[in-house]
Amino acid sequence: MFIKIKSHRHSSDSGSLLDTDLDDIIGLPLPANSDMPAARWNTDELIPEWLRRFTQPGFLLENMGQPFNRQQRISADLAPGSPLFDDWQTITNICGHTINDFITAGTGLPLTGAEIDHFRRNHRGTENHISRDFLAARTDLPSPLNELYGLYLHRCRVDAEAALFVAQTTGSTRLARVMADLLAIGAFANALEYISYLGITYSVPAAFDTSDVIDQANHEAARRLALPVSHPGHLLKLTHDEISVLASSIAEQHAVTAPDFLEKANLVAEARQDVTRLPVEKHLTTAIIERDLPVKQIWVSRLCAAYARIFEGWVTGLPEIEALLDDDIFHA
Repeated sequence: MFIKIKSHRHSSDSGSLLDTDLDDIIGLPLPANSDMPAARWNTDELIPEWLRRFTQPGFLLENMGQPFNRQQRISADLAPGSPLFDDWQTITNICGHTINDFITAGTGLPLTGAEIDHFRRNHRGTENHISRDFLAARTDLPSPLNELYGLYLHRCRVDAEAALFVAQTTGSTRLARVMADLLAIGAFANALEYISYLGITYSVPAAFDTSDVIDQANHEAARRLALPVSHPGHLLKLTHDEISVLASSIAEQHAVTAPDFLEKANLVAEARQDVTRLPVEKHLTTAIIERDLPVKQIWVSRLCAAYARIFEGWVTGLPEIEALLDDDIFHA
């Protein structure tokens, strides 16, 4: 792109350096968004350009007439330079399974990094360390366990609010549900990270498993979205303060008690340690078969449901797990 600057000088001007008109051509770099066919091609050249693009290797015109397959999943890509590599890294950090695990399981990318960031940032940030310490102070637990339980209560409050905000802005609970599945899986798969108190181990990632609370927030969001739009309790009519109050109420009602949380954190840590020697696809199933994880616990059923949706091939056909789940869980 060039900018022409017209310089008008008069010969009678004895002080001017130039006695004639001249065009100073100043060359500037093209802007990043200058790749516009209308600017680069004349009308007669557009048709050949479109034909050239249509004849690119691998381009099939019949594919353009087919309906979009919303069930098609993005496959895993191991290349560090691939566009999806950062998304996969984020997923593996949350759920504790590597990209190779997803490839061998034949599953796709559950969420993009942008969706995860959208969920994590959709809360008001009012829950700081002071309020977290206040929540934990209501128990008589020793210091390290008190800190772990306080972290769990803090995440329940924040994630419930995030689920409500995302449902309000998008009209969908899908993002929060998949996040809940990944957090539930991560509590078990990452359970080799633990703290020890008086010889008993407690899983640290268990404090980030807020799947039950997120599920309750999703149920409440779906219920309010189904109300008539004129109803004052409709989700779209709630202010930020009202959503914060609702999230606090959901977290307070559905967060597990301190004894139940510590029992879960202990069972998850020990179960994960017992199956470390086995292939990754057998970790959960072996823990269930060997009764390291009590199948009658609600959080165990929630964990199995998460694996059934994310790693379906690893748990299908196992009677102990299928007995916990409805048939539609595997195809939700």
